[in-house]
Amino acid sequence: MSYSHLPPDVQFAIRDQFERPDAPVQTARSAVRELLGMDVKITVVWSDFFEPRDDSDYDLVLAILTARGVQTFLDVLREILNSEFGAEWTDTLLKRADLNPRSRKAHLYISIRQGFENKEPSVWWNTATRSLWVKLPKGTMPSPIEMQSLFKIQLLDCFEEPPAPLDGCSNLSITTAEDNSTATTQHQSFDVLPDISDLPRPDNLLLKPPYHLVVYGGGNTVVEVQCSHGPSLQLLAQYLKRWCKVNHQDARHPPAVNVQLHISSFSVGLTYDRLTLSVQGPHSSFQVSPMIVLSFVEGVLGYKSVSVDGTSWTFRRDIELRNLPREET
Repeated sequence: MSYSHLPPDVQFAIRDQFERPDAPVQTARSAVRELLGMDVKITVVWSDFFEPRDDSDYDLVLAILTARGVQTFLDVLREILNSEFGAEWTDTLLKRADLNPRSRKAHLYISIRQGFENKEPSVWWNTATRSLWVKLPKGTMPSPIEMQSLFKIQLLDCFEEPPAPLDGCSNLSITTAEDNSTATTQHQSFDVLPDISDLPRPDNLLLKPPYHLVVYGGGNTVVEVQCSHGPSLQLLAQYLKRWCKVNHQDARHPPAVNVQLHISSFSVGLTYDRLTLSVQGPHSSFQVSPMIVLSFVEGVLGYKSVSVDGTSWTFRRDIELRNLPREET
């Protein structure tokens, strides 16, 4: 869409970031076009991103961040097209879009919009327009690594029908021990390794028990939690951030302890497998202890202690945990 109504310096930034032949967006688009065998048309709905205001500096930054988001999406799309499972996904894409790569008129259309309430980027297949729609978050843009994970899992799932909602479940639903033991029994007879093509993605595999969690905390400045169940780490991080004191000795008034989630290197989506708690600044009077973490792991998450070795604590949970969607009001 046209952006001629925007200030001249913002128009220049958009041309520089999106239309220049050697711009990162154009380089990424060319790579997708080469793999797909047809042209890729990108439409940015600029009216979603730029509202009437006097802050041209903010608009310049927004143009750069938008370009970075589009480039990241195209890089992920290229990664899927070039992957081992990309052939099947590409065939589905061509069928849904009713495209023939041999036709000179064939184009893949991608619409870039801004999600006014979205805190994370989202992707879906628009059946009516036969195009990919991408919504970038309003305000703070996630890091490229976070966006890559979110884009990848949503692209892989964009052609699937949404699952039916679960009935009769509470906020944190726990399967019965009998159900879990039955599932375990079904796998006890296995004496051969499964075929790799039959295995679920790490994102889905790690949501199934048993869950393993280890806490490391030998000093006063760093505590590290490693866990195979990402939602357990996310809930722990949210709780610690909510109740962390403020360091008033620092003029910026940051939290007394930096609570940081780390993305797993072995996942398609945004899966966390590590949480670190570290004291802010070398001269801080605050210290960090693993005690609150240990209480939360056993008292709230229901993990059972397996072993204790000096400065490390190992836990395990054999019953499944589920996060259910919030009820609409």
